[in-house]
Amino acid sequence: MIFSSYAFLLVFFPAVYVLFLILRAWRLERPALAMLVVASLLFYGMWSWKYLGLLLGLIVVNYLLGKQQVRRRQHGKWWLGVAVVFNLAVLAYFKYAGFFFAFLPASASWHIILPLGISFFTFQKIAWHVDLYQRRLPDTGTVLEYSFFVCFFPQLIAGPIVHARTLFPQIAPGWFNRPLTWQLGICLLTIGLMKKVLLADPLAPGVAMLFEHARGGNALAAPDVLLAGLSYGLQLYFDFSGYADMAIGLGLMFGIKLPANFRSPYKSASIVEFWRRWHITLSGFLRDYLYIPLGGNRHGRLRANGNLLITMLLGGLWHGAGWQFILWGGVHGALLVINHYWRHLSRWRLPRGLAVALTLLVVMLAWIPFRADSLQTSLHMFQGLTDWRWNWSLDPALVLTEVANLQIVKSLPLVCALLLALALWTPGSRRLCLKLGPTGRGMLVAVGLFMVLKALAGAPDRAFLYFNF
Repeated sequence: MIFSSYAFLLVFFPAVYVLFLILRAWRLERPALAMLVVASLLFYGMWSWKYLGLLLGLIVVNYLLGKQQVRRRQHGKWWLGVAVVFNLAVLAYFKYAGFFFAFLPASASWHIILPLGISFFTFQKIAWHVDLYQRRLPDTGTVLEYSFFVCFFPQLIAGPIVHARTLFPQIAPGWFNRPLTWQLGICLLTIGLMKKVLLADPLAPGVAMLFEHARGGNALAAPDVLLAGLSYGLQLYFDFSGYADMAIGLGLMFGIKLPANFRSPYKSASIVEFWRRWHITLSGFLRDYLYIPLGGNRHGRLRANGNLLITMLLGGLWHGAGWQFILWGGVHGALLVINHYWRHLSRWRLPRGLAVALTLLVVMLAWIPFRADSLQTSLHMFQGLTDWRWNWSLDPALVLTEVANLQIVKSLPLVCALLLALALWTPGSRRLCLKLGPTGRGMLVAVGLFMVLKALAGAPDRAFLYFNF
């Protein structure tokens, strides 16, 4: 079950929210928390009951390890090490076993289904253990609070990565005394649904066509390569930022404030700025729990750049077990190093418009290995950058037909140009909701939900792209 489905929008969420409001009216805080935990487990179990047991097992083991760390402070570092190794070992087994076993003879086969959301909730649990060790958390909290922290359904599958030190105070006794900002929440939920269903999903056929064409060994001209990077970059942005908007909106409707994950990243004027705006919670995690423990910038610029490269390479590997993800992480690491050297050695800066265009170009080209099925396909696509033949023709009638059917293939260049303008010149979702005011938000929700529900009629459910990572 995904947010952008009839099952969620018309059955699961209304039932859970009505029950929550009843318990809230009766001031039953602990039962409401327990209900949300059970509902979250049901939400996860509807994807795979098999891996629901894995999620529950990880919750129990990590909570017990956290308890040991608090009880035996003198051996806290040892227990922290056990917890980190345990969680990384589970993640490595499910996510990377196939990658490493691929180096064995061809007769060996290894196929493991990746449990949904394991990358995200593994990082959350590691952060919880580190916060316990560093005394940022006074205690583990109750098992109910910890379970809620791990599996609260708006952020369980694809983030944002939440810290217990910011979530636990929000569910402390008396949390029902805070007003519900449900109007802002449902507005963000609607905008997220519109991004996903009306903007990201229609790009999927055209994006798949380009990458499948390259996968088959066919040559792509430079405009096709650029279009492949741009179209996937826009699909990924509206898909993932749409999920983040939905997660934050759903959280607000239950009185929980989740952290922002996007701040219009395609408006960035440098690759450093891009990573401060894109997937903010992951960037923060990699900085706080990898880059800084490696030494950060405390041991000179050369060491800092090495730490940055290691961090980005591992960040790429976190996204997927494949050389193409390592290439993607390495490219971004190298670009960050170049950016930092530029800032250090030269006071001259590009005009912001030109800087935004250059940053956008390298980011979109870097999305090619991120989307490609292999390193070989990625390199094959990049080889086409020397051929500048234009193979696209735009038929206005065809454009209208594809837009009306939400299936963008032949009109991909024009639609991508329009969506890029939307990403560059419209305000962020939260700012937009606040600018609209109560009446404007009501109209947006009514029209937006109608359009989304109409688009979903007869359409296949498209999973969020980050479910693959």
